[in-house]
Amino acid sequence: MLRTTVEFINVFFFVYILLYSGFLFLSTLVGALTLEKDSRKKTFLSEVTLSDASGYMPVSILVPAYNEALTIIDTILSIEKVDYPEFEIIVVDDGSKDATAQTVIDYFQMTLIKRPIRRQVPCQEVKEIWEAVHRQIHLTLICKENGGKADALNMGINASRYAYFLEIDADSVLQKDAVKNLMEPILEDDRIIACGGMIQVSNQAVIVEGEIKSLTFPKKWLVLLQMLEYCRSFLGSRLFFNGFSGNMIISGACGLFRKDLTVACGGYDTGIVGEDMELVVKLHHYCKCNSIPYKIINVATANCWTQVPESLSDLKKQRRRWHMGLIQSIALHRDIIFNPSYGVVSMVSMTYYLVVECLGPLIELVGLLNIVAAIYLELIYFDFMIRYFILFILFSALITITIFLSRIYLTNTEVKVWQIGKALLFSFIEAFGFRQLITLFRLSAFVQYRKYKDYWGDITRKKNTAN
Repeated sequence: MLRTTVEFINVFFFVYILLYSGFLFLSTLVGALTLEKDSRKKTFLSEVTLSDASGYMPVSILVPAYNEALTIIDTILSIEKVDYPEFEIIVVDDGSKDATAQTVIDYFQMTLIKRPIRRQVPCQEVKEIWEAVHRQIHLTLICKENGGKADALNMGINASRYAYFLEIDADSVLQKDAVKNLMEPILEDDRIIACGGMIQVSNQAVIVEGEIKSLTFPKKWLVLLQMLEYCRSFLGSRLFFNGFSGNMIISGACGLFRKDLTVACGGYDTGIVGEDMELVVKLHHYCKCNSIPYKIINVATANCWTQVPESLSDLKKQRRRWHMGLIQSIALHRDIIFNPSYGVVSMVSMTYYLVVECLGPLIELVGLLNIVAAIYLELIYFDFMIRYFILFILFSALITITIFLSRIYLTNTEVKVWQIGKALLFSFIEAFGFRQLITLFRLSAFVQYRKYKDYWGDITRKKNTAN
């Protein structure tokens, strides 16, 4: 019985790795082609700015903030410089214990006002509302009782005036053309109800008054590894899922949504730690059940710069929280799993996120234990196993460096030869070493679920300087 089980797991794991490798190859190919298409579009088509168009739609930009005094001003200043004809900024201070609210009030010389807010989605009570009355861009600060990021976003939705809202983290910086690039697909196709931006690592950026003045290649190994990982994820799999509106995640650091549908499906869920994925899955669920034509996409040219953890302890907290949010989102919408009535969203997207993203760490752990059992039962061919493993590592590293170089080439980013060499070396480290470490962090989400399922976890922030 044991021998049969071990042999079955060997075959399953071989097929699992083979299919995953095929997915990596296909998503990388699609990502590179999408980048090339966008590059050609900018090169050969005449630039038509949205400020010249009569059909643009105004946007509410929501900034949930909790203990973000160090970064909040740069974030707001970057938003004010956005190249878009009409938008408002709503900063929601979620009961910060530091000087987040006072920093914003003092810098922008804000005035305390009284204003009714209609509760369309649930949120905690308002304490104070401030406005910057003398600025060209309409800026509002709402101070409220602590309820978490989802609760703060719900407050922002309730206070917003426009039909579309963009959420952005308080430690992030929007590129000048990000909002325009997010809204352009919506103006071209009204079936698009949500767009995600491309998240870039800002730890190596120097930001002055909200503008990125210079970028240096990351010196810290942990930052560089995450930069390569983000590049593969956002410019690979997420663009691949665009092809059939199968995206199940839009990053909480930069996501644009249609407000009426968000309100109709209940807004952000305040009871989980993965509110960004849960909202996207809920929108899929709502639109399918109500026969609403829709698309959910990620936009390769909408860049948002955000800080990533610089210590292993912060990285563990972040990845554990992400994985707990994934588990919660899938559990809440488990009726979509293997349900043909949801089409490719169920049979492809949900299956991928369940098997590869959610259960992947457990599958890898079972595979490792099975290798030990196979060695004990003398059912393993070491030469084949080692060659297969080395081939997978080489393939994974090649995928990562390919998508990285594609982005560098097609966006005309200047890099030096030694930087490309360093990126190549770290692509191998990312495939063998870093990825296994992330798997351990994700496994901790299962082991420590009861303890941390409601815990957000504080990540160390800092001023953006070259590092």
